[in-house]
Amino acid sequence: MKAKQERSVRTLERLITSAAQQFADRGFVRATLSDVSEAAGVTKGALFFHFATKDELADAVQARGEDILESAIGDIAGREAFSLQILVDATHELNRLLREDPFVRAGVRITRERTGAAASDFYPLWFGRLWKLLDDARRKGELDGEVADMSARTLVTAAVSGVEVLASMGVSADEGDQWLTHLWDLFLPLLTPPGDPNRIRTMTFTDLP
Repeated sequence: MKAKQERSVRTLERLITSAAQQFADRGFVRATLSDVSEAAGVTKGALFFHFATKDELADAVQARGEDILESAIGDIAGREAFSLQILVDATHELNRLLREDPFVRAGVRITRERTGAAASDFYPLWFGRLWKLLDDARRKGELDGEVADMSARTLVTAAVSGVEVLASMGVSADEGDQWLTHLWDLFLPLLTPPGDPNRIRTMTFTDLP
């Protein structure tokens, strides 16, 4: 019984991983369950044992992508004290994940292409998490009191949308990081209090000497 359960777990993981790659590369609309099962080396019968529909499979992929994004922000929060620094670093991390992680890339394509209600949705989840960091920054005095919440949220939305567009255009992760660094260099002084001594690093964490 234990061996059977372990095989089932391995099959499930192969299917979800295969689906993420198929959705990321081909899109939610074009990728088929046959594509997923064939790439995973799993029979369609085994696939339908775990997932009755493509929507169920997409939900599992998006849930995994959500976990990856949450884990990434958690790791950043574990090394940074300032909420604005966590936010800036999170945009750089998203820039990398959109190119390197099939679950995150698939999550974006599924959100864009799938119609109707979904268990997960990349944009509300991601923007909600980053906007909470703005709320935390406001509470801790990291934002200039003259900056409206909507203005700060608009900037974050522009940063995330820009990173996604650059990734979809095939722009390299390094170029995306440079774009983000210039964007934050330009706008952070408008967000933070005048003379704020807490300098926020705008480059990616991995670029530090």
